[in-house]
Amino acid sequence: MYAGEPMQLIAVCVLTTCVFACDAADLIESTSKDRKAFANKPFSAVLVEYRRDSTDANKKTRIYLSPMGIRTERLSVQNGEPELIVIKNHHTKQVWLINPVQHYFSELPNDKTKETQRVIEGEKKPLLGVLANEPCYGMMAEKQSDRAIGDSELSVWRCLDGDGKQHLQHFSTLLGVVIRQEFQDGRISELQDIAFIDDSGKYFQPSSDMQQITIEELFTGRVTLPDFVE
Repeated sequence: MYAGEPMQLIAVCVLTTCVFACDAADLIESTSKDRKAFANKPFSAVLVEYRRDSTDANKKTRIYLSPMGIRTERLSVQNGEPELIVIKNHHTKQVWLINPVQHYFSELPNDKTKETQRVIEGEKKPLLGVLANEPCYGMMAEKQSDRAIGDSELSVWRCLDGDGKQHLQHFSTLLGVVIRQEFQDGRISELQDIAFIDDSGKYFQPSSDMQQITIEELFTGRVTLPDFVE
């Protein structure tokens, strides 16, 4: 390995971590603007993003949602295990970034959530419709169809945003959230492997066996060891 390669690898890891943290922050913000994101029943699911003309997933993120908070886990494309976790606890108002592989976590200061601002200046990403508590939130809405599933309803909506772009959203009254969105350009985001969870709050705080470190240490992977005492 050349001398410059370690720093390049660190830079790539930092950028990747920042981008996922930004995406997770966008997801959290898009579902809690003017209100807290919640589900009729606490649940977990895998948010899968792909294109209409391809069955290969571009990205998979496991999500846990309840009145206690929201948890997002970026899943490895190799083994499906979590690589990076972002948690927002609605009760304590805390946000954590977690490295589940190294068992480290870092808390984002409440007044400095801009740590997770988009890395590329000027990039603007539309708010994600999946997990919104009503169909076509903030957009013009037209109901296309609906069907009963037990005591609940699954409906399909056509949405028109402020830029004149159309989206299709599927809304579940059982969960109380949008579970699928299809963009005009062929991108699709949908929840798969949906399962109900208990509301004990264990999903919305770092595990007690993890070590707390600084943001800088989490991003670079360089943890400062305590002073040696004989």
